Amino acid sequence: MSNIEGYWDIVISSLQDICNANESTTFDDLYSKYLDGGLPTDLKELNALKSSVSDHKSNIQTSARVIETCQQNLSTLIANLQKQGRASRNNSISKESKTVSGKKQKKVGRSYYTSKYNSSEPVVLGSEVAYKLKNRHGEEWIQCEVTKILGDGMKFEIRDPEPDENNNPGQTFKANYKEIILISPPGQSFPNYPYGFKVLARYPETTTFYPAVVVGTKKDGTVRLKFDGEEEANKETEVDRRSVLPFPDK
Repeated sequence: MSNIEGYWDIVISSLQDICNANESTTFDDLYSKYLDGGLPTDLKELNALKSSVSDHKSNIQTSARVIETCQQNLSTLIANLQKQGRASRNNSISKESKTVSGKKQKKVGRSYYTSKYNSSEPVVLGSEVAYKLKNRHGEEWIQCEVTKILGDGMKFEIRDPEPDENNNPGQTFKANYKEIILISPPGQSFPNYPYGFKVLARYPETTTFYPAVVVGTKKDGTVRLKFDGEEEANKETEVDRRSVLPFPDK
C-alpha cells in the first residue's frame, strides 16, 4: 500500500470513528427529554444526567482531535498528489541512468518492519535504526547507526553512537532484519497516527525507545504520547514524528 493510500485510509477510519462514537453517545435524545420539562429534581436522575453530559463532552473533545488528524492528513495527501508526478519521473530517470552506466551498485538491506506509517526505503550505510537489544533485563530498543550491510542485505553491523560511561566509542552489534526498524530520514512525511495507536517512541533526551500510546498530533507533526509505565499519571510527552515508530508486531 502506498503512502498516499495510507493517508486516505486514516481520513476514512477517523471519520468512521467519529460516526460510531456519536451513534453510541448522542446528545439529541437527552436534550429533547428535558427541553420542555426542565432539569430533573431527583438527585439520582440528576447525577445520571450529569454523567451523560460529561460523557458527551469527552466524546466531543476526542472527535475534535480526530477531525484535526483528518485535516492534517488531507493537507498532506493533496501536497503529495501534486508531487507524485514529478517524483515518478525523477525515479524513472534515476533508474535509467544507473542501468546505462553499468556501474556496480552499493549494497543495500531492508527491515522486516514496514507499514504505511514508516519508511519502506532500503537500509544503507549510515541509516539510523532502532535496534532490539537483548540483555539481562529482557529486551529494549536503542537507536543505532548502520556501519556494514552483510550477506544478502538481511544482516547488519550496527553501532551505538553514544559513548559508554568511560567515554569509549559506543558498542558494535550484529543484527538481522527482524531486530531493526528503519528510522525515516529527515524530510519524509507519513500519515499521522490515529488516536490510541500503539507505537515505539524514543524518550526525549535519551536514545532508548519505549512503548507508548498516541493521544494526538500537533500541526508541526510532533506526536503527543502517553508512555507505558510513566510515573506521573496521565502525563503527555511530545516526540518528533520520525522518532515515533509503529509498534513491531510479533
